[in-house]
Parts: sequence; structure tokens; C-alpha cells
Amino acid sequence: MLHYDVVVIGSGPAGENGAITAAFAGKKVALVEKEAVPGGASANTGTIPSKALRETALAIQQARSRDAHGIEVKVSGTVTVPELMGRRGLVTGREHSRIRAALNRAGVEQFRGTASFADPHTIKVKIPGGAGMFQELRADVVLLATGSRPAHPPQYSIDNVHVYDSDSILLLDRVPRSLAILGGGVAGCEYASLFAALGVHVALIDSKERLLPWLDAELSHSMQDLFAMAGIDLHQQIRAQKLEPGDRDVLVTLSDGSRLVAEKVLVAAGRVGAVELLNLPAAGLTATEKGLLEVNPHFQTAVPHVYAAGDLVGFPMLASVSMEQGRVAMSHACGAERRELTSLLPVGIYTIPEVSSIGDSEESLRAKGRAYVAGKTSLVGNARANLIGEAVGFLKLLADANDGKVLGVHCIGPHASELVHLGQAVMSHGGDLQYFAEAVFNYPTLGEAYKYAAFDALDRIRERRVTPIDRAASK
Repeated sequence: MLHYDVVVIGSGPAGENGAITAAFAGKKVALVEKEAVPGGASANTGTIPSKALRETALAIQQARSRDAHGIEVKVSGTVTVPELMGRRGLVTGREHSRIRAALNRAGVEQFRGTASFADPHTIKVKIPGGAGMFQELRADVVLLATGSRPAHPPQYSIDNVHVYDSDSILLLDRVPRSLAILGGGVAGCEYASLFAALGVHVALIDSKERLLPWLDAELSHSMQDLFAMAGIDLHQQIRAQKLEPGDRDVLVTLSDGSRLVAEKVLVAAGRVGAVELLNLPAAGLTATEKGLLEVNPHFQTAVPHVYAAGDLVGFPMLASVSMEQGRVAMSHACGAERRELTSLLPVGIYTIPEVSSIGDSEESLRAKGRAYVAGKTSLVGNARANLIGEAVGFLKLLADANDGKVLGVHCIGPHASELVHLGQAVMSHGGDLQYFAEAVFNYPTLGEAYKYAAFDALDRIRERRVTPIDRAASK
């Protein structure tokens, strides 16, 4: 049996960064990964592959909208989805090399195999192809970072021929004529806009009143409007009750009795924690029905020396947040000085166009009873947005009605996931609208939208400060 200060299970964003944090704190660290390549779903089945496909779809859409005379863009009817991913192989290959190099540089020992608890401090690693052989690792601290997998509701038979999940959809042998997507969460919305940009007729079926209801309502409604303009059929406050695959298409029966036909169906019913192989009871742990583990602000589970980070702990299930969760967890475990995870967490949704936000929404500010103003500017008139052929959406700033302190940033449009970071930086330093109003931005850029949104918000503040008598006098 080998003894380590820390054993990390899983090499996705949380596991990689947790292992390196512990190693840099002077601990002897081992990392166990069951797959042949590191990176977890982020690098191999989810984030990078889906974004690679998105880049192709976006390039096609932008080429069509730039009105470049003499250039015709269309997708071959025989091209496979993996072929459309373009640079996926290059990007994932470089990610694998980067992760291995980072772990080696930190001195993290790496084991290939399936890990499970034998007792709270002992990890059994089943060696692949080892005829049942195990390597036992003794750990003072364990970090669980096994990630998640697509949920498979029992009423739907996912055969990867007619009906797919959010991982297997990337293996389609060709772009379908039509696609029904069951579920309007992040994955459902991203794939709906992606396939619509590829020319696929998409039907999005969701049980909620509006898509992604945890977003600022104006952002959510704008996304729905843009989806409708892209030709996506929205079936909201409704569920798919029955799927009947035929020779060519799938008949989908909805809960209101209506039916629709699609060549392929994507079940985007969220994700569940990948805990089934861990033998959690041997460690004294129990996961929720969705395979999630409850943790405290330091990411400790109910067993104090066992930590969990990343998708295993639930919302928001973002690679960016998982990285920091792993670092925070292992900083605490190793006695390093570190704050708890910041509350300023940006959300990036890679639909076409992108959606991103940070901080309070209008709904959360109203619930808190906080006086605020909203300043907004359309990206339709932004020169850079027009140059890249994606002049849609808006940038909205929410600020304190008295001192102008920035409380939230909400954006839908080109490169929104990048654009939000400027607002994040200003918010993290307690900045106000005046910064944006006085800053000089390169032209043409998307970033200059902050100036005009700030002007709009400052006008709202000035209007609030005008007394009724002043208003009457101005008339």
C-alpha cells in the first residue's frame, strides 16, 4: 500500500487544480483517472468538443450575415458532426499535454484506473486490463472530482441511433434534417442555437415558463426572441411524454396531446454526479438522488477529511467555477491562506449569440428591496458587432441608485462571455458607473458598449434626483 497526504480522484478542472494546489503546498499527492487521457468531460466529451462545433456553426452564420458577394456557404449533406468540429483534435490534444505537464511539474503522481473507497482513508484503484488487479492508496485527505454525466430519464430510451444525450449527440454520423431537444437548460439551449445555425430545423421542448429562469428576466426573454428569429420552434410549459422511433424519424408526443416529428432527438435533461463507482458507503458518505454530495464553504463533505468539488457539488457546474472550487478545497485541507470562493462568479452560456452575466439581476435586487437603476445599450448599432456579422443583443448594467456602484452586468450578443469580464473586474474593486463613463475604449470594440450603458444608467440616476418641483419648473 502506498501512502499519500492527498489522493485526488478525477482529472477534470476541479481535480487538476486541486491536485496542483496541494502539491504546491508541499504535500505528497496522487491523482487517479479512469480514462486514458486527462481532462474529464470538460476536455473530452463536453466543453471543448461542443465549443469546437459551435465555432464552425458561428463561422457559417457570420459568413452568411456579412453579405460578402460571390461567397456561398453551405453545409454538405454528407458531412459528419465530428468533421464539423474542426480544431477539436488540436485543442483537446494540447489540453491533454498541458494537463500532464502541469501535474508533472507540480510533482503529482498519476495512476490510471477506476478508484473506489475500501474504507474512509483507503482508495482501491482497479488497474485497466489488469485481470482484476488493484493498487491500494492510503490517503490523509481525499478530493472527489469525478464530475458528472448526462441524466437518462427512464421514460426515454437513449439508443444513440434515433435518441441521443448531450455527450453522444457529438458523434452523429451527419447533420440531421431536424432535431427535437427535450430540455431548455444550458446544454439544451446551446445545442438548439448551434444546430439551428447549421440549418437544422430545431424544436425545443421545455417544461418551464421561460428558458433559464435563473437568468435576469430581460436576458432570458431576449434569448427566446432571438431563438424564435433563428427559426427555432419553442414549446414551453410542456413535456415530451412519449418517443416512438420509426425507420426515418421519431414521433414525439407532448403532454398537451400534440405531436411533432424529428429525424433525431436530443435528451438534455441535465447532469448527475458520477459517483456510482466510488463505493461511497465505505467512506461513510451518501449522495443525493442526483448523485451530488453536500459540502460546506470549504468543500468538505460530512466526512471532514473527504472533500468534493466540481460538478459533484451541483450548480453551477461550470468548468471555470470547478477550477476555483478545487483550489479552495485543497487550500483549506493543506492549511494554506485563502479566502472562501468569491461570490462574484460569471456565468457564460455558449448559445448563438452568447449569454453572460455576473452579480445581481433585476429580480434579485427587487427581492432585496434595494434601490437600483438599469442602464442599457443595444449592440445592434455597435460597429464591431456589425463588422463581425453578429449585431444582436444588448449590454445592461445594474447600479445602486444612490452612489452608482455597479451591482450586476448582463449581456447577450457576440463574445458576451469575454465582454462580462470587464464588468467583473470593476465590480470586484467596488467600482461605479463613473469609471465606464470616463474610460477611453478602443474603437471599434464591443467593450465601448460599457460607456453607453453607463451613460444610460447615469441618466436614470439624474432623473431620480430631480424633485417634483424641479420637474414642474422644467415644463
